[in-house]
Amino acid sequence: MSDEAAYPGGAAGATALPLAEATSEAGVRARLVDAGLEQLLSSAVRRYNRRPRPAIIAASTGVTEATDACAVIRRACIRSALAGGATGALSTGAAVATAQTDGLGGLVAIPAAVLAMGGETVLRLLLHVRMLCELADLFGRRFDPDEPADVWALLALTFGVDEHPQDTDDPAGVLVRSARKRGSGVAKQLAARLAGESVARNLVPVLAVASSSITSWMVTRHLGDTARRYLRYRRALDEALRDETLRPHLALLFDGLWFIFTADGRLSPEESALLAAVMRRLPAPARVGLNERLADDIAWIERLRGVPEGARAPLLRALEVAAAVDKVASLRERKLLAHAAKALGLRVDESGLARMIHDFEEIGTLGVAA
Repeated sequence: MSDEAAYPGGAAGATALPLAEATSEAGVRARLVDAGLEQLLSSAVRRYNRRPRPAIIAASTGVTEATDACAVIRRACIRSALAGGATGALSTGAAVATAQTDGLGGLVAIPAAVLAMGGETVLRLLLHVRMLCELADLFGRRFDPDEPADVWALLALTFGVDEHPQDTDDPAGVLVRSARKRGSGVAKQLAARLAGESVARNLVPVLAVASSSITSWMVTRHLGDTARRYLRYRRALDEALRDETLRPHLALLFDGLWFIFTADGRLSPEESALLAAVMRRLPAPARVGLNERLADDIAWIERLRGVPEGARAPLLRALEVAAAVDKVASLRERKLLAHAAKALGLRVDESGLARMIHDFEEIGTLGVAA
């Protein structure tokens, strides 16, 4: 999904490598592999985007998150499980061939099984990207193949190969890095993790078939559910940001999203990914002193008093959407909304909040009346 703001310094930072690393054969080979993986996954997004768009999730079409999005995830789980089962069968066959031939058969069978595991790793990555693209289509969104930072952030956050903003003293820095995420680093980390999982679950012959299938299904399901929730969040926020009066106050909205998302405790992967997406739109000056701002919700509420009259209602509406999009508005979220509304000279629309939650529960997007 293309975003309006880009980050400076990417190219310059990429060239600032130590001479020894830049000229070493290992470093060159690693960068070639990274670039190949990034190009492979970006090509998968580009190839998918050539397809015609399907009907998006909307009450008028009868398409819902609970049915169509879950069907996309289920199909991806089946494909992933079949790939995992096939790899498990090959590893079992390799073990049997090695045992029956006193090790001679292993000269051929074992390398074949290793190649199959590597092929499964690449195939699973491609299946995951295809699933993400299909889910995005249902929500009326498409990833930008030239800079699919959303894809990389979702993969990294879901599989735990990225830092969590709340596990560090520099949450702003973590979100900036996630917002600028490049596919090469994520793809390499994911490939290493998926390959390690593939080897681990294929160590025991016979059982490898079942364990590979089950693990592949569960991993794909976890990613699909995270992506489904993220795309619900992303579409809801994009619709709220259509109001041009909000653009000058995006930093205030970003801070508010942080406080609402963390009101219930720990950020979920989809919430972290959404914050990273909004971070990409923030101008550089808005990121100065961000860590201090994210630690002081009282100061944020005071800053809301300076919002111009025309932007107050759209800003509160966006905050209400953020509180409702996870299909439940907790007591702490409601209290935060009430304080924000008071600072803006407004009141929270409790009935509107209930309608939003209903729409997100029943459809996955906001209805016209919400």
